[in-house]
Amino acid sequence: MNEEMTHSPRELLELAIGFQRSQVLFTFAELDIASRLEHEPRSAPQLAEDLQIDPLAMERFLHAAVAVGLLEKRGVQFQNTQLSRKYLIKNAPSYLGGQLQRYKARSRKQWIDLTDHLKNWDYGTNNDAAPEPDDQSAEAMAEQHNLAILHGQALAKSFDFSGFSHLLDLGGGTGAMSIALCREYPKLRSTIFDLPENVKKAEEFVTSSGAEDRIGTIGGNILEDQIPGDFDIALLANLLAVFDAETNIALFKKIYEKLPPGGAILISGWILDDDRLAPEISVLFCLEDICWGSPDVERNFGVYRSWLEAAGFREPSMKTYFEPTRLISALK
Repeated sequence: MNEEMTHSPRELLELAIGFQRSQVLFTFAELDIASRLEHEPRSAPQLAEDLQIDPLAMERFLHAAVAVGLLEKRGVQFQNTQLSRKYLIKNAPSYLGGQLQRYKARSRKQWIDLTDHLKNWDYGTNNDAAPEPDDQSAEAMAEQHNLAILHGQALAKSFDFSGFSHLLDLGGGTGAMSIALCREYPKLRSTIFDLPENVKKAEEFVTSSGAEDRIGTIGGNILEDQIPGDFDIALLANLLAVFDAETNIALFKKIYEKLPPGGAILISGWILDDDRLAPEISVLFCLEDICWGSPDVERNFGVYRSWLEAAGFREPSMKTYFEPTRLISALK
């Protein structure tokens, strides 16, 4: 038989059902299945009764959750996988269910119109616009706090902050990165510089963490206002894709001028390989930027290196520290 006739389009079909797989994840988080299984395995009829869902529909949904790696099945009982136990049990320190619900509520509707977004996007056209409020609001930042804490914990292990005394956390959101870093480095101080409405939320999280004696906040606009001085290391996490090249170079120059000799700049985010084909999540987040009308998209290390060198920085380097998040560091 002709090989072309017998070849299965499975890979194509698996791409097509990516939407269904994500819907299983979103609904799993919305129904709070992981929390319901936190203490003991349960059967489909038991969960169906709790959630007022038809037992057959419940069973099929739980089987789908097994298929995508959220649950395991032992006999007729279902239990959490390690992935669900770590990230989907409500009130756990690393709970990410709130952020997943944001993906469902926000990103999905944007991606449906990806063709139109691609046709209508122009580089740099929204550079002077305010950040999209539903993404940058204090409430949105709070929902992303736990993930940012995880990033901060990983960054503390990946980069040695022991030679620095004062971190400037630019666009620091809830202060999660600063909180995690100051926990790991008792001699480190930090200042969070973000929009006034965001630093109010940061102050709440910093106070709850017990680190208010070492973490301060300043409200302002990173592009329009003076950058606070007296820091020897600056962190920009998940921030730069909302600015175009000219704006980023100007920002790097402002940071360079304020840093003392030997000071450092750190850039954390969805940074691409130099061939711009990986990591997959970072490649897809370029399209997320376009869907939301950002003036720029995620960039590769070579581009950031040229921007940093144009601002005067030396020895830029990159490594992966919290898959697939990359860290670029450079010195004055």
